[in-house]
Amino acid sequence: MHAGDAFAGKSAPIMDMNNGGSAIHFAETIAKAAQTPNIDRVITGHSTVMTMADLKEFGEFNRDFVNAALSAKKAGKTVDQFVAEWKVPAKYTGYTTPAPDARGQWKSNAEVAWAGK
Repeated sequence: MHAGDAFAGKSAPIMDMNNGGSAIHFAETIAKAAQTPNIDRVITGHSTVMTMADLKEFGEFNRDFVNAALSAKKAGKTVDQFVAEWKVPAKYTGYTTPAPDARGQWKSNAEVAWAGK
């Protein structure tokens, strides 16, 4: 399967709200793709070839990120506060929390979640 930028690698995806992207539905879309039968390799957009298990985990990772963002919003935090405090959960091996000066895509994705898209 060629996932392209929908699964660029074990990092933040591009949830491009300006072109119809959705944080709320992103994980669901990835989960559906991960159910495609008879696929043993996933060609990512910018990383190594991965497995369907990696794709499934990527969907779960993004669901957890969006849920954490929505919880932070509900708690009255700003997007900037959330992004500064958020860390990749330990269960997601191979994913890293970006340095404070490299959190642009995480912030962008949190903004999409904040907008309810």
